[in-house]
Amino acid sequence: MRILWTLLLISAVSLSSLCSAAALKYGDRGAGVKEIQTYLIAQNLLQAAADGVYGTATVNAIKDFQSALGLEVDGICGAETYKILRAAAYDEIDITSWRPGDYVPEPPQNSPAIAVLGAVRTVEEVVQYAGVGDVIKFGMKGEGVVHLQNKLTELGFYEGEVDGVCGTSTVNALKDFQRSCGIKADGICGRGTYSALDGDTQNFSEYELEPNFGYKRVVQVEATGYSRMEPGMSDYTATGTFCRRGVIATDPNFIPLGTKVFIPGYGYAVAEDTGGAIVNNCVDLAFDSVAECFEWGRRIVPIYILED
Repeated sequence: MRILWTLLLISAVSLSSLCSAAALKYGDRGAGVKEIQTYLIAQNLLQAAADGVYGTATVNAIKDFQSALGLEVDGICGAETYKILRAAAYDEIDITSWRPGDYVPEPPQNSPAIAVLGAVRTVEEVVQYAGVGDVIKFGMKGEGVVHLQNKLTELGFYEGEVDGVCGTSTVNALKDFQRSCGIKADGICGRGTYSALDGDTQNFSEYELEPNFGYKRVVQVEATGYSRMEPGMSDYTATGTFCRRGVIATDPNFIPLGTKVFIPGYGYAVAEDTGGAIVNNCVDLAFDSVAECFEWGRRIVPIYILED
């Protein structure tokens, strides 16, 4: 009995130090993943429940955190990322001034996180900073927004204050400019929009161009990626076809199986698969590698329903 209690004690201590002892990555599951998700939620970087599954949303949240802190951006929660993430969640370091190499308290070995009280959200503010050349979206602040507002003012699309805050008036002006250039008017300043602002209208990405083909209708969806190469995934779809790029998983009540579509940034595809989490306007795009899933991430995109 004494041996049993000793083993249980060792297991409890091991659980609390799981993240600091081993790298967690896409596809992992368990208490360690749930712990880092709790920290990410505390920092307002993860807008989902702490379900203990290291999926695309967790990868992207870790990448945002790593980018904001000047760490290597790989989406993997290794010992260094875990240590800094935990300290940030408990407000043990000043995220706004911390730099790689600065002191970080060692995490305790006997107090696994169940919830983080008094959550601080300074990391979100760092992530929302936009420099010149960064992708700029609603709510972002910084020199990049100043540059954008000045450009839009020079071109006659923006009449507001150049305050470095990407608010409603800036987004609306950006949409008007994008429409004038034939770019998809999403109010997001990406590579193609930067090129257009500089007078280059030939350097648009496939994602930013409007299609020039016929289609029945267009719907906005939240698109994630998946691959048969992921742990536990099947080589075949729900309809029995081989899982490959060009297949998408949909809610058949929203987009019926067999429907042919076009997705900017992905290409032509056919709805041949389903998934438990794929409901309403959520879709999953099949890729041939896990790396491509990471690169795609999670996006709000239009799907063009093609003619039969």
